[in-house]
Amino acid sequence: MDSDIKEFTLPPAPRGLCFDRNDFVKTNFSVDNFLAEHQNAASLETMRDDLGVYLKVLRLAMIELINKDYAHFVNLCATLIGFDKTIVTIQVPLGELNQELEDVKKTIEDAMKELSLWLNQRHALLKKKQLLKYYSQTLNCLSSLESILQDITDKNRQEQIILADRAAMEYNQLKFSIAKCDSIVKPQIKKQYNEVGGKLIQILNDLLFQFWNDRNEENLLKTLMTLTLLDRITETEMLLRKQAIAPLLQEIVNEPALQRSKEGLQGIYTKILSLLDTKLNLLLKVTEHSKLTFQVQKYRFLVNCFWCEVENRLEVNLASIFAPGNPQLFYKRYTESMLFIKKLEEYCACKDNIKLLHATPEYKSFQRRWNLPVYFQIRFQEIAGGFESSLKTSPTQGNHDEFVLVETYRCWKALQDSWSDGIHIEALSHKFWKLSLQLIARYASWTKMCCLQRPTTPKMESTSINKSLIIDCINLYIDTITFLQKLPNLLQLVESRMPYKRSRELLGQSIKPSQELLHHNKEIIKESIVNELFDYCNVHLKQVSDIPRLYRKTNRSVPTKPCNYIDIIVKTINEFKGDFERKLDNAFLISIFESLFNTMTLSYCKYVEDVLTSVQKTEESLRRLKQIREVTSQQSNETTGVTDGDKIRLQLNVDVVYYTKLAESLHINVNKVHKLTDLKSMVTEAVKNIDNK
Repeated sequence: MDSDIKEFTLPPAPRGLCFDRNDFVKTNFSVDNFLAEHQNAASLETMRDDLGVYLKVLRLAMIELINKDYAHFVNLCATLIGFDKTIVTIQVPLGELNQELEDVKKTIEDAMKELSLWLNQRHALLKKKQLLKYYSQTLNCLSSLESILQDITDKNRQEQIILADRAAMEYNQLKFSIAKCDSIVKPQIKKQYNEVGGKLIQILNDLLFQFWNDRNEENLLKTLMTLTLLDRITETEMLLRKQAIAPLLQEIVNEPALQRSKEGLQGIYTKILSLLDTKLNLLLKVTEHSKLTFQVQKYRFLVNCFWCEVENRLEVNLASIFAPGNPQLFYKRYTESMLFIKKLEEYCACKDNIKLLHATPEYKSFQRRWNLPVYFQIRFQEIAGGFESSLKTSPTQGNHDEFVLVETYRCWKALQDSWSDGIHIEALSHKFWKLSLQLIARYASWTKMCCLQRPTTPKMESTSINKSLIIDCINLYIDTITFLQKLPNLLQLVESRMPYKRSRELLGQSIKPSQELLHHNKEIIKESIVNELFDYCNVHLKQVSDIPRLYRKTNRSVPTKPCNYIDIIVKTINEFKGDFERKLDNAFLISIFESLFNTMTLSYCKYVEDVLTSVQKTEESLRRLKQIREVTSQQSNETTGVTDGDKIRLQLNVDVVYYTKLAESLHINVNKVHKLTDLKSMVTEAVKNIDNK
């Protein structure tokens, strides 16, 4: 009936209704939900009217459907007459059939239970039979193994290894059988099993050392293969370590032997490695044989036997070699030990053995025993402390290794020492590189301090230029340039000491800030030189203000030569150039003069401007005074010829011309000197009307 409703197509609804006709045929239709969804679409009265309209449409559709299928409704009613009697008639046979099916089902279930019971019993019997089979096999193997072990003692070694190999196969079979029937094996049999196993292992161990002592490579290999068959690799390695290697090392690795050794610790290591070429060579060769290495579990004689025993005895019997108190001795012993490990790695047959060597707890413990942080701290105190103690408040000339100053040489020497043989350790490369950067930074800060230190008392006008400070700055500049030129050599040295390529790539990036510090110091040095020259020259530039006194009512002739202060400035700058021209590169020298003239011209321009302003004010005052004193005379009061004020202006012009020529003689770009153009224009404008008088 539900399927008929789903297939029934609702009649179309009139337009303008507030709902959709398909809402009524949804499986989850609910009146409450319907009203809640449409409460905002229309009022209840409108919804009631729309529902009434659609109800009429549905009734008409139902009437049309009944009229269309009326014959089918009538036939359906006729067919259903008497159908209930027919149902009653077949009800009894169906009930009997149902009972018969229930009986058959019960019979089958009983048969299945009985069959399952028999199958379980059969499985239990098979299991017991299997246990008995393995138990019987255990007894047979045990008897056969005991027989083999009894006969093996009367045979020669060649026959013994053959019988031992056979016994090993029997033992493995016995091991498998007894594991399968462990639940029914008596304690006495287990005890017997353990005894024959121990006896077999003892025989193989005896044969192992006998063949080793006889240098019988073939039978030694067979013995190791038999022990491998018995899954005795780890135990065999420990046996070789304790009974073959330990006695050999007992006389080599101890404090008295270290004291007797002429070569010190290196002599001990040489004797240890010589064992691999002499007494232990056969064991090393046999354990790396192709017949043994193809197996999943392999003998690692060099790592698990030799190295582990050597490291243990070094830590226990030679603990003194790890003491970091004496840095020279510590360095020697550490480098000898690392060289010993590298030589030991050369004996490894493959890279897997090297990785296994590095992964052993003994290797990690051996590396930790070397107290590298304490060693570096001692070296840091020696190198950094020594350099720091050499730094004075003023630079000291010494001329060492292309450097002018002792302090620069000491810094470079400290950098070289940090990476020299006898001090540098590869494992501490990162710390020594940090120390190198700290040394460069300290040298840069000391250079800055030397340049910026100024006299505590103010200069008097008669005080001469502080040549010692300028000389110090020049020397610092020369050494800074030399230092920067030698840094690539240092970088090349460090790169050769770095173990990893990636570390080398980072060196160039990490040293750039240090190079920038040194380059910045060049600017500080220049600034210090310029300030010192300016302080001295500015004292004389102030004499511009004395020019009016030279010409006021003195009847001096028209000036043609510069004043004394210009001569002093020219002499000072030329002396500076003559003294240091050969020491400094031309570009730096020109940059000094450019900075000096930029600073000096600003001050000079102000002084000249003040004098010109004062002259103009004085002339205006005199002119007004003369106008007041005029009497009835109508003749002109204008002064003819060159006045005192004109002479002052002409003197300033001569001075500025010589000042400009001085700048040009120094090969600086006068067009880029601040205020110089303004200065020349100022004096030129002041004297332009004098020639017309």
